[in-house]
Amino acid sequence: MISRLIRKKLSYLKTLQKGSAQVAAENFESYIPLQGNNELTDIANNVNLIHDLYEAKNKAESLAKMENHHIITTVSNEIHAPLSGIIGYLERIQNPNEHDLSKKEAYLKISLKKAYQVIGFIDDLFEHAFTDNGKGYYQFKVYNGKPLIHQLLNTSTQTLKEAGYEIIEENCIERDFSLWVDLEQLQRIFDYLTSNIIKYADPDKPVDFGLILNKNELCIILRNKTINNPDAAGKKIMDAEGSSLDSCRKIITRHQGRIDYYQLNQLFKVELILPIHQ
Repeated sequence: MISRLIRKKLSYLKTLQKGSAQVAAENFESYIPLQGNNELTDIANNVNLIHDLYEAKNKAESLAKMENHHIITTVSNEIHAPLSGIIGYLERIQNPNEHDLSKKEAYLKISLKKAYQVIGFIDDLFEHAFTDNGKGYYQFKVYNGKPLIHQLLNTSTQTLKEAGYEIIEENCIERDFSLWVDLEQLQRIFDYLTSNIIKYADPDKPVDFGLILNKNELCIILRNKTINNPDAAGKKIMDAEGSSLDSCRKIITRHQGRIDYYQLNQLFKVELILPIHQ
């Protein structure tokens, strides 16, 4: 009787060993059958639970791969179509047999429009790709304000100097302060502003950066003269919807700050306000 019971337990131990080896090898074709109600049964049940966890993990990973593939395909299609159009119109502009300047100008306008579509899509992707209830994914950290702003301004001014612009800096900051920001997103703002200067500013006029530290906020002021345009006479508020300035506004709003900009004749002015971290 005892001998038969021992042989039965040894046989079940071999079954447990085989089942455990299958789970370790991520082979989930079968479960370990449950026999009796003792310690070996508890072990078999635990191995089966591990079996379920592994299987659930594999299914989740497979689903994630499918979703990632769908996202990549969607992004590729959204970018590929307008870029293909841009390349096509630019090739027409470069075509030596095309002598109609009005057509070339039309091709250029269409190319710019499609390029802005790509930029808009990429901005939306950054805003919503890793979302938290639609608010976007930001990584805020506390930074020492003086070296951080110096780093951002230094990168922008270096780029502008290489593009041939004279830079004037008016730094009125004397005390230390802290900022609670997402550095990557803040860098995007400076990149956008630098790009706008290179596109629209008069290269024969200096670009002025001003820094003012108030009690509760940091004010960064940017002034430049735009390329002479008779249509720009008088003060006008910039229509920034869908533009890089609109993207700057969205980013700075997430930082509990604000951005103001206007143009008066050839003077273009931007004021970037960030709250001081208390």
